[in-house]
Amino acid sequence: MHRIRFVVIFAVFALVAAACGGDDGDTGGNGGTDGGNATTGSGPLAEYGESTDADPALIEKAMGPVGEVPDIVLAAIARADQDLDQATVDKALECWAATQCDTGTGGDIVMGYADGGGLNVWRQVTRMEAILQALTYPEIGKMMFRDAKWDPDPAVAAADIRFLIQAGVDFIIGYPDQGTNIADAILEVQAAGIPYSTYSAGWVGLPGQEGALVPGEDYLTVVGEDLCALGDSFADVINDGVRSGSVGVMGGTPGNALSLGWQQCFMDAVDDSVDTLGPADTYWSNDVALEVVNGWLSTNPDIKGYAYEYADGLNTALQAYDELGVPVRDLTVALRTDEQTLFCDWAERDAPNYDIWYSAGGNFQSRVAVTASMMYLKDADISGEIVVPHVMRQVTEDDCNPDRVTPTVSGTSLVPDEVLALMYPSG
Repeated sequence: MHRIRFVVIFAVFALVAAACGGDDGDTGGNGGTDGGNATTGSGPLAEYGESTDADPALIEKAMGPVGEVPDIVLAAIARADQDLDQATVDKALECWAATQCDTGTGGDIVMGYADGGGLNVWRQVTRMEAILQALTYPEIGKMMFRDAKWDPDPAVAAADIRFLIQAGVDFIIGYPDQGTNIADAILEVQAAGIPYSTYSAGWVGLPGQEGALVPGEDYLTVVGEDLCALGDSFADVINDGVRSGSVGVMGGTPGNALSLGWQQCFMDAVDDSVDTLGPADTYWSNDVALEVVNGWLSTNPDIKGYAYEYADGLNTALQAYDELGVPVRDLTVALRTDEQTLFCDWAERDAPNYDIWYSAGGNFQSRVAVTASMMYLKDADISGEIVVPHVMRQVTEDDCNPDRVTPTVSGTSLVPDEVLALMYPSG
C-alpha cells in the first residue's frame, strides 16, 4: 500500500531559544480590547506585524519537547502569551456564548468560524482559542460563529459556510468534518475571494482521494500534524507495547481527514503480528466509543491495545471493562489528545502493564489558522500546509493533576485557567 506523506515547505524553520521581548500589555483606549497584549513584529515575520519570539514554556505546553517549529506556529503561540485584563476575559466569554459578537475595537475585519461539530468540550475550547487569538488583533471588529453539531446531512455544514459568505466575512476558519461532501461550498468561499483555513489537519479530502480539494489552491491552508507521521508514531507505540494480539482502532466522524489520514499509515506500519479491530467511527462521541469497545470486548476480552485520537472518549469506553467484568491489564494505548479524565483513571487503576502514550490535544491550532488568515490579508504568502510538529509522551502520575480547573480539557490547551474556570465552573 502506498503511504502518503504530508510535508510543508517553509523557507525558514526557527526554534525559539528564549522569551525576551514584548512586555507591552496595553489595552485599547476605545472601549475595546487588544486581547491583553500588544504584539509588535519581530523576527522573520515582522513585516506582517508578527513576532516569532514565543515563550519556550508555551511551545512545550502546546506540543511537548518538539524540535523545529515553523515560524507561523511560533507567531501564533507568541500571541497566546496573553496578560488578560477583565475586559478581555469578559469579551471572550461573551463571544464564546454568542453566534456573533462585536469586539469593541472598531476594526473593520470580520472573522467567520464554521465548525462541522461543535458540541463537545474539545470543540468549545478550540473555539475559545480562536476567540482569544482574534482579540489580539484590533483590526478584527466582529466575529461570527456557526456549528453544524455533527449533523449527518452535509447540507447543514455547507449552509453554514454559505451563510458566512453572504454575511460578508473577511476570512473563515473551521473544521470540515464532512470533508469532500462540502467541497462545493468551500469552492464558493474561494470564488468569493475569502480565505478559508482549517485546523486539526482538517483536509477537505486527503491527497489522491476522489473529490479532494487542494490546500493552497482551493482553500488557503490546512493546519495540523503530518498525519502519516502521526500514524507511524501510533504504530511504534503499539508495536513496542503489544507485539502481538488484538488492537482496537477508532476514529471520529466517518471519512474525516484527521482519522483517515493517520489510520492509513498506522495500518501500513503496524506489525503483522497485530490483529486490528476496526477502524470504527465514533463521531468523537463518548457514548459511541463505549458502544464500540463494549461490542469488541463481548467477543474478544483479550484486547491488547487501542489507537484513537480522543483520550476522554476512551476513558468512557473503558467503562465497558467494568460492565463486562474484564480486568484492565496488559494494555497499550496510543492517543492524540490528553484529557486527564483518562490519565487519572489510569493512575487510580494502577493496573499491571497498562501504558498510555499521547501527543497533544491540538486545541491551539485554531490560533494558527487565525494568524495565517490575518497574515494573508496583509499579503503574506501562506503555505497550503502548515505542519505542527508532534512527539509521543508516556503518561505518568504527574499527568493527573488534582488542581486542574476541569479534567475534560486537554492539558496542552493554551486557554488560561482563569478562562477555563469561567467556561466550566465546578459544582
